[in-house]
Amino acid sequence: MKFILTAASRSRRTFRAVNSLLLILCVVLVASCSKELKAGDPITLDYDKAYLIGDATTAGWTIANALPMTKGTEANVFTWTGPLTAGEIKFPTALNFSSDTFGAATAAQSISNNKAQLSPGGNPDVKWKLTSAEAGTYKVTLNTKSLTVDFQKQ
Repeated sequence: MKFILTAASRSRRTFRAVNSLLLILCVVLVASCSKELKAGDPITLDYDKAYLIGDATTAGWTIANALPMTKGTEANVFTWTGPLTAGEIKFPTALNFSSDTFGAATAAQSISNNKAQLSPGGNPDVKWKLTSAEAGTYKVTLNTKSLTVDFQKQ
């Protein structure tokens, strides 16, 4: 018995071959588009809220009393103006201590150094430290993209 290819069976074989080629192409494209993140790679996350917390603020360390910052028209920029006293300060993104937090780049960092770091889940727990000579009214600007916090005495 001879096997005769009909138009329908040829069409199915062509369809399967085209599908197989498309699948291979998709796998190659996905593999070539992947990027491995390494330590130090910039990751920009968008946050809806940011707060001030610490004994340098009127909120103290009571997270429920954290002071809300105002999100500006420029993406990733938050501001707050008010009194700061001697003590420590950091910037959580939610009203809990396990939220992502923007902290100082080094422990007990001076407010003259604006370099910040993102602490996922609040770790590491690093803060800026204000001295009694630095106490006063400040405009504080947090930029979550450039990882900076500017303290401008008013």
